Amino acid sequence: MDQFIPVADNCSYTQNLSDASGEFFCLVAEQGHYGGRTLPTNTRQGLYACTINGELLASINTRDGNQVAEMMRQALQKWSQPEDQSAEKAPPGYDHHAKNWYGVYPEGGVALNLYVRDLPRQSAQVDPRWNLDHIWFTADEVSGLIPENPVTGHSYSFPQPLSRRIAKLHLVDIARGESPRWKSDDLKRVEMRLRVQQVTPDQIDLYLEGTVRNEAEPSHNINPFTRQKADMPRGVELELRGYLNYNRSAKKFDRFDATASGLRWGATTYNARFDDLGPAPIGFALELAADSNIDRTPPQAIAANYFQSV
Repeated sequence: MDQFIPVADNCSYTQNLSDASGEFFCLVAEQGHYGGRTLPTNTRQGLYACTINGELLASINTRDGNQVAEMMRQALQKWSQPEDQSAEKAPPGYDHHAKNWYGVYPEGGVALNLYVRDLPRQSAQVDPRWNLDHIWFTADEVSGLIPENPVTGHSYSFPQPLSRRIAKLHLVDIARGESPRWKSDDLKRVEMRLRVQQVTPDQIDLYLEGTVRNEAEPSHNINPFTRQKADMPRGVELELRGYLNYNRSAKKFDRFDATASGLRWGATTYNARFDDLGPAPIGFALELAADSNIDRTPPQAIAANYFQSV
């Protein structure tokens, strides 16, 4: 492994970027396992080993560790051979979007890490798989979370546009795979409140609590790879609890630890729940992301209207 430099990226947007990173990814991916494919989808998802010049060494799309190890061995074997100079530019005709829909991190805002996993249950062994997403707040949204004249014991509503965005775009069952985000009509109950626990000249301590219930009818989509109709009526019913510490002088959060736990049920085309429809326990954990480029990875649901989505 020390002969590789690992890089993680989201091909869903990178393959549509019109900048240098998008061009480089397409250069590599079009030499790989899904190169040139448009059906059943045009995804370029997978694992790629390549040189810094864009020459593909090996690629695969799998969750099987043994298959990944074999792919890496093939890559090292090809690496030891003379370099192929044929891959010099991105393949012609690849359909890039004219503009990048990939968002830019809002300066002065907040980035949260969101972790999703199944929770223990009596009827079956807990699935160890988990997933990661990110949540972004703008600077104005951060300010909107803090009362102008905080008083210990004061309770007030979490800003509705922000609470609905969290419920709609982030409290989604992605523990095993991908799921479409909720639609506005799927938000049956979204209630979040903040309570001031302590006020000092330097800091405001807040307690978060709330309830979210989302429900959606099946889309009747067919999985284009398996030809199975896995889509089922789905939903989540969650209780939220959390602790927030706001630094008054720096005008930023020093702590944002929260959980949302409860039940999930149903399945979507790509979230691999066809054999585990529930209802069953699920948990979401939120924490402040570090101040680094890696932790500025955009939310999976990022789009031109991310900050207007209610």
